[in-house]
Amino acid sequence: MNRKTIAWSLLAFSVSASTVHAQEKVDSVENRFSSRPISDGDLMMKRTLWRRVDLKEKQNISMFSKNNEITRYLLEAAKAGLIDAYTNDSCTVKVTSGDIHTRLLIPNQVAGLSADEIAAGFGTPAAAANDGGWDAKPKADATKQANTTDDGWGAPAKKDAKAEEAVVDDGWGPPKKKSTKKGAKTEVAKKEEPVAEPVVDTFQQQQVAAATEEEYFPEQLSILEIKEDWAFDKKRSRLYTDIQTLTIVLPSDQTASGLELPVASFRYKDVERLFRSDPKKYIWYNTENTAQNKNLADAFDLRLFWGRITKFSNANDRAFLDIYGGEKEALIKSLNYEQELMELEHGLWEY
Repeated sequence: MNRKTIAWSLLAFSVSASTVHAQEKVDSVENRFSSRPISDGDLMMKRTLWRRVDLKEKQNISMFSKNNEITRYLLEAAKAGLIDAYTNDSCTVKVTSGDIHTRLLIPNQVAGLSADEIAAGFGTPAAAANDGGWDAKPKADATKQANTTDDGWGAPAKKDAKAEEAVVDDGWGPPKKKSTKKGAKTEVAKKEEPVAEPVVDTFQQQQVAAATEEEYFPEQLSILEIKEDWAFDKKRSRLYTDIQTLTIVLPSDQTASGLELPVASFRYKDVERLFRSDPKKYIWYNTENTAQNKNLADAFDLRLFWGRITKFSNANDRAFLDIYGGEKEALIKSLNYEQELMELEHGLWEY
């Protein structure tokens, strides 16, 4: 066998090996939302958790400082096209900046009185307002009062025939004045000048329409839902909490229906890239030492937040509240489940 044949054989073998290796690498990575994905072959155990993070709590307030709200950064980046926003945490259907604006509009912005204000006496109906406001008797009808005018001698006063003479309009402007003198010239009625229609300011109308379409302020969007994988990597013998998505949720006290409504979801892979693009802007505010403010991406890596588990991966896709049917029971079971995961991690190290 000559050298040329050996060289071609080695080249073909190296190309096929690299192709197989690349194919295995693509197939082994299942998670496309994670910033640090773990290959399927290295996963020994995995559970998906949903955490509800109240940004107004003391431990989470550093992500929700004034003018540095994480919800503000996410929505501004989504409207600017820096990151993609989705309808839910499945991250399959994207939403545009116009859709986000529609979801953030404050409902019932028409000017008016609330039920409490009406009950307090404001906004009296028109029928009741005719009494003068001092319990006075309603005014009598002017026409009836004119008919019952007394001349002081016990009989109604005579009506002035000339005053009640009907003025007939011929449809050609104001009626002509009649002259009682003979030979008097007939006065021609002056022609009315057309009234100019008021000029409508379209810019002002647009400003009024824009003023009525107000969005929720970022400080009103105080709920963040985190979807993450609780995964044990057998190659590194380590447990990882791999964040998948972040979802902004509108609190129930801000909605007319009294239900929490999702605004938009974001892949954490995109969010982390956004945070690390400008470490000085996207900060986790350190209330104890402002010289040690951290980047929000580092804050997520260090788990500098707290959120209770509201749901875990199950066949029926039900949350704790749906399973146990009460807020108190759901909270207790959530804390118990958190403890079970800690004990399970400890048991993996024993064997």
